[in-house]
Amino acid sequence: MADLKENTMKITTAYMGEVEINPSQIIKFENGLPGFEEEKDFIQLPLSEGSAYQVLQSVKTAGLAFIITSPYVIIADYSFELDESVTQALDIKSDNEVALFVIVSLKDTLENSTVNMKAPIVFNIQNQKAKQIILNEDYAIRHQLTAEKKEV
Repeated sequence: MADLKENTMKITTAYMGEVEINPSQIIKFENGLPGFEEEKDFIQLPLSEGSAYQVLQSVKTAGLAFIITSPYVIIADYSFELDESVTQALDIKSDNEVALFVIVSLKDTLENSTVNMKAPIVFNIQNQKAKQIILNEDYAIRHQLTAEKKEV
């Protein structure tokens, strides 16, 4: 499946058909994602130009993709202490190496869609290692995507 031209390879995606990716951009989840432990290699693809959302696409399984976004788009002051075991597992040496993402659960309407703020994905942008962690902090697993709630 590898394409020799410019060190790219083609993968089939859940939302975008076949795309060319650079293998150096593959994100490695050493232990997979919870519930998908066999899935260790993902690629981050833009959902659309200028969007705050991306697709975390499995390299191996075309039908496995998650919509992700920065938690700061949802909660501006989102914060937590990164556990030492995570820092070591991802070989994080400074805060500048870390990017955070949360998984979006799309429902029938945007108002019903939620974001998992309790289990962010920690990504070391220097070495392409990532891990989904579960926080002890009081964040919701199903945080409303939209803050606009209609008062009755």
